[in-house]
Amino acid sequence: MSNKINNYLKLEKEIEQISHLSNISSLVHWDSATMLRSGSAKTRQQEMATLESLIHEMSTSQKFGDLIEAALPEQDFLDDWQKANLKLIKKSYEEEVCITPEMKYEFSIASGESEFAWRKCRAENDFKTLVPYLDRVFNTCIQIATAKSEKLGKPIYDSLVDSFDPEREVSEITSVYNVLKKELPGLIAKIAEKQSSEKFIKLTKPIDESTQKAIGVKVLEKMGFDLNRGRLDKSTHPFCIGGRFDVRITTRYDENNFLSSLFAVIHETGHGLYQQNLPEKYINQPVGKPKGMAFHESQSLIMEMQACTSLEFTEFLAQLLKDEFNISGAEYSGENLYKLMTRVHPSFIRVDADEVTYPLHVILRFEIEQQIINGKIKAADLPELWNSKMKEYLGITPDSYSNGCLQDIHWPAGMIGYFPSYTNGAIISSMVMNRAKKQNIKMDTELSKGTFDSLNNYLSNNLRQYGSLKSSRELLQESTGLKQIDPIIFINYLKNKYL
Repeated sequence: MSNKINNYLKLEKEIEQISHLSNISSLVHWDSATMLRSGSAKTRQQEMATLESLIHEMSTSQKFGDLIEAALPEQDFLDDWQKANLKLIKKSYEEEVCITPEMKYEFSIASGESEFAWRKCRAENDFKTLVPYLDRVFNTCIQIATAKSEKLGKPIYDSLVDSFDPEREVSEITSVYNVLKKELPGLIAKIAEKQSSEKFIKLTKPIDESTQKAIGVKVLEKMGFDLNRGRLDKSTHPFCIGGRFDVRITTRYDENNFLSSLFAVIHETGHGLYQQNLPEKYINQPVGKPKGMAFHESQSLIMEMQACTSLEFTEFLAQLLKDEFNISGAEYSGENLYKLMTRVHPSFIRVDADEVTYPLHVILRFEIEQQIINGKIKAADLPELWNSKMKEYLGITPDSYSNGCLQDIHWPAGMIGYFPSYTNGAIISSMVMNRAKKQNIKMDTELSKGTFDSLNNYLSNNLRQYGSLKSSRELLQESTGLKQIDPIIFINYLKNKYL
């Protein structure tokens, strides 16, 4: 049989080499975000740009394109995984080949310099210094999006969204978000009214960084994360990077609010569990990769919001804090921790927002991104536009740039088109949990013991194990029973939980 798919197997070998280099590139990025000194930044950015250019060159070479063409007639002899893999390779090649090496290098340098500048600017509340860096990134993103748009025959912003959330159209996202914009303001008001009479105790005792890290490690191990194939570190912005056998997750620490750090760990561990449970056989092939960031975010949010802000889990957490870290008292009771974790109130910082107001943070960014990528606004316009939308959607105006348009890493890092994946992922997570609970009645009991077996089994069997074998619509149906993202399931979940 192998001689009948000889060209396809050669193609797999090429992809494996590219995948190895991409993995190394991820590790270099992780090192830059966690370990690198500011004096080393300039040479590192050039090194990363060179590596990215090399990967792009291999991915768009004539030899690579010829191998794809030679493999296409062999499809009748391929199994379902190989057919899906070939289709993904062809799609990626067609997208990459329309981006010139000069554009790729410029994007890498622009985003690398901008991301590094952002860390300092965010810390110093200095938006003005970041403006030229952002404009350079925006201009490069527009060039790349335009090239992709012409090749794919998609609107310019759709071409960027597709690279993070495959096959998802902006028109579909807009219709989903219109439902949320209609339903959420009234829901937020009702929940705020209900919670106004609830008594809770704010956390006042500082918890040092090393203790917070130990708590985080304990929880991520309980969640099923394998520390023999991964690690937890500190960065300016929490993230997860890596593949099945080497997953790096990060968090940031606030000694006066250990819940912020812990839930960043839980969120990133959800991502890490997805990575660690992808199909091993196709580890270095596109078909073995995650199915886009909406599904990826569903995996982090099902852990963070669905599982770990449940009363059952907070009871377990309270016991863990008392037994293993000697942290106790009325403010650390399961009931009080639950009330703190489920407070609904408009706030400035997206990553710390409650799950009811969170979608409005994303919708704001989704709408601004479209104006950026369509050339309607420049970086200097961001603060005023941002603040006006915050006032419109959440009723508050940021008191600083760092609490406003400087808070996220995504735009400085060139990740325009990513934000919709967060709320799409939140809705998918509610749909997945809705179906999983119907099949796993022990889940709540397990969470009260700090056990995630039933949930992990469901996610592995119905989503993780498929990698990118299925289309987005097919994978959604496999894991939720439905073919389309349904915002009403999400709204009903919020009503049941909070009202």
